[in-house]
Amino acid sequence: MKSKKGAMELSVGTIVILVLAMSMLILGLVLVRTIFSSATGAITEVDKGVKDAISKAFADSDKKLVMYPTARKIEIKQRTQGEGFAFSVRNLDNEDRDFKYSVYVDKEFNIITKCKIKASDADSWTDVNSGTITLGRGAAMDSARLVTLTIPEGAPLCTIPFVVDIKYNDGSYYSSDQMLLTIKPK
Repeated sequence: MKSKKGAMELSVGTIVILVLAMSMLILGLVLVRTIFSSATGAITEVDKGVKDAISKAFADSDKKLVMYPTARKIEIKQRTQGEGFAFSVRNLDNEDRDFKYSVYVDKEFNIITKCKIKASDADSWTDVNSGTITLGRGAAMDSARLVTLTIPEGAPLCTIPFVVDIKYNDGSYYSSDQMLLTIKPK
């Protein structure tokens, strides 16, 4: 008789543990889904804001290259990943064109003396170093190119100018602009 009672208690205890475990699993999944959906919404809002600002900058002038933020200055803390700047190109020529873009530390900036690192080290912080764009006559890019930076913990606390160069496919100059990155302590 005692063995049946012990078996019954073990079964009820097991069922209670399983119900609690399933409840925690479901609550955890709901929490993760909520976090990811709000993060996706925030990214969509930022993307919309960047697109609106770039569209407004193109509408206000005959610029070939627009950068965001429009102040052309960003501050990023050490040990930060995923922050950066965006740029967009508009083809002002009378024909369809292929363009090449590149993002790099300004070659005229003496980074070794001023920041105590090599330009290649700072260039490695960007996720986008180069690429190509095909644009129709008078057309601008459908969406801005986002240049995200990963600033390591030991990065020097200084201001580094990054250049965005736009050239025709044959290598001749089209447009260029600069973004100043100031590295702040964590």
